[in-house]
Amino acid sequence: MIALFERLLLRAIEAVCIALLLALTGAVIYSTTMRYLGASPSWYDELASVMLAWLTYFGATYAVFMRHHMSFSGLVTAMPRGLAVALTAFSELLVIAFFAIVAWYGYAVLAVAKWDSLLSLPWMTLDIVQSVIPITSGLMIIGTLLTLPRTLRDAAAGVDREHAEIEHAIAEAEEEAQAMHAREGTR
Repeated sequence: MIALFERLLLRAIEAVCIALLLALTGAVIYSTTMRYLGASPSWYDELASVMLAWLTYFGATYAVFMRHHMSFSGLVTAMPRGLAVALTAFSELLVIAFFAIVAWYGYAVLAVAKWDSLLSLPWMTLDIVQSVIPITSGLMIIGTLLTLPRTLRDAAAGVDREHAEIEHAIAEAEEEAQAMHAREGTR
């Protein structure tokens, strides 16, 4: 049930990232075309900045769910297993605490931001713009909690996912190169 929830939430985050990327791409193409035609839209710069910031926050959230953020997994796997698990648990607790603080203060900023708006789009208040901070911070906490059991199991087993992925990619590339050489040799 938890794995299903994690997959659904990850797919929702992916959908938001794709929608933001497509909207940003559309806005850039539209603005570039209109500037070329001599009728530059006034809203483009602000809206593109907002969409890029939102894409960055949701992309970082996706990275948390996929565990593709920066870590020191090589250092952890080199430690004795008990210490590795304890250090992993402590670092995950720090991550959750950090995002809880960011969510708390991000939410507090919304009360102040609701009285101001974008210059070119007065209907878009800054609380809408800034709401990405507490939303993604909450999602990052959820992502950390959902992936925590897997991370602790990896630490206990001495598994370094980053190196495993790199080794897998190298093996795939070597297989592809061998297949390519075999095809060239038969010609």
